Amino acid sequence: MGRRESFIRARRGAVLAEFAIAFMPICTMFLCLVQLSRYSIARLAVLHAAEVSVRACAVIIMPDPGHSKQLDGPDSDVEKAATIALQPFEGTGELTNDPPACNHDSNPDGKLNGNGSNDTVTMNATYTCNIPVAKHIVCPSGSKTFHVTAQFPHQGAMYQL
Repeated sequence: MGRRESFIRARRGAVLAEFAIAFMPICTMFLCLVQLSRYSIARLAVLHAAEVSVRACAVIIMPDPGHSKQLDGPDSDVEKAATIALQPFEGTGELTNDPPACNHDSNPDGKLNGNGSNDTVTMNATYTCNIPVAKHIVCPSGSKTFHVTAQFPHQGAMYQL
């Protein structure tokens, strides 16, 4: 058996070569799955924040002119509800959101519609992908934007202080 035949039959290093060939695609796939899962969690958090905010939007508090203590109003309560719901993402730099916009269905005279009217909250949030390698595959532009709208039926209650 010549030197050439022994080189062809040699199996030393075959596992290392197979590992080197298979490692990068498997590692890339794993990183992409991690990035997609973080993206999905952020999307669910924004959906939850919109649902919590629209519930805060549905409570309308009419300020009493004779009362010295005035509430912040529904807009700040809606924003606080969204901030609390998105608190796990605070300080991570992954998720940034615009203040939610609260909209009440109303007649031209300013009174709320009766049956069938909805309070609506619209939120815009931007998710920044940050997992190495996967961020270029999952988010080619570096980020993804969510546009979320949530509705809650208005039940007609108006509260005064």
